[in-house]
Amino acid sequence: MEGPAELVEMAAAELQAGRAVIIPTDTVYGLAALPDNVDLLFELKQRPADKAVAILVARPTDAEELFDPLPATRRLMEECWPGALTIVQDGRGVRCPDHLLVQALAAAVGPIATTSANLSGQPTPHTAAEAAASFPTVQLVIDGGLCQAPASTVVEVTEDRVSVLRQGDVVVEGMAD
Repeated sequence: MEGPAELVEMAAAELQAGRAVIIPTDTVYGLAALPDNVDLLFELKQRPADKAVAILVARPTDAEELFDPLPATRRLMEECWPGALTIVQDGRGVRCPDHLLVQALAAAVGPIATTSANLSGQPTPHTAAEAAASFPTVQLVIDGGLCQAPASTVVEVTEDRVSVLRQGDVVVEGMAD
């Protein structure tokens, strides 16, 4: 049985080879690929390409490689990360999950494009076996036990407002429209 370091190494190798992996997160199982291979996620998931995917980072400060945080973005990052909050700014949705394996993987390979590990329009799986059944061509599925937390809260931050696009467990106090 592999330990966490070996699982991270195996997943990093798959991602760097241009393949997708299924990983547990602090909310649901995710279908993941490196951002350069994001088209693979849309193909596997049978998802329209106009629906964005989240980018997972290892540390809150890593988001600064993806966009220049606005003051409201920085405040949300400080207050809610790591955690189940996806922040959309400048058209990019970024999240720093509260999951050590995902953090270690993102630290090893850089930001990771991720979407829930279900076919488009199907229910989100709660187990690795359910996720794997939807994607038989994905070679590496990391079993993290039961993942059944609500999907992350998604907020969009602009210069003058913070809008809640999807409500999850994280409540953004006093900032929603």
